[in-house]
Amino acid sequence: MEKNNSNMPVDLGKVEPTDPVGELNNSNMPQNLSFKDFMTVDYTYGGMPELIAHNAKKRHRGIVGESVEEDLETEALSHSQRIKASIRMKKMAKRIKIARDRAMRRSPDMKTVQRRATKAARKAILKKMTKGQDKGDLSFARRADLEKRMKKMQPRIQRLAKKLIPSVRKMDRERKQSKKTEK
Repeated sequence: MEKNNSNMPVDLGKVEPTDPVGELNNSNMPQNLSFKDFMTVDYTYGGMPELIAHNAKKRHRGIVGESVEEDLETEALSHSQRIKASIRMKKMAKRIKIARDRAMRRSPDMKTVQRRATKAARKAILKKMTKGQDKGDLSFARRADLEKRMKKMQPRIQRLAKKLIPSVRKMDRERKQSKKTEK
């Protein structure tokens, strides 16, 4: 051992700390906890199904998986939900009209064109399935049945929508031209 005049310890070689559990890395290190981690909250709100409670918990924590609009589009509404949606839409009717007018003045982006083409494809297939009958004339049960069948036809709808994109764009150009000639 070397003689050291200072109060510093002598270097005895490289000493590595031993970890009895395993290697130390970021994944094993404890994460900083927030105040919310110590709170116990019942996200079931008195007997909700597990999936709804799970989504409520995610929304509460700020981790939003899907938006409400997507949920409304994908699943059939009950009678009470339909009435509430009707009241909500009546309240927002003027705002929606102004927004629609603004959107019609602008050229649509590709996402909008794709959505319109998909809607046209769904309408064409629905017309074929109902033999030309208007969807509004059908009962709610019949509409729900048709929606279920349409869900299975999704690949066919997408193929038809892809073919309809040029015609949708052409209709949009013609609509804008007619607006310019009116002024």
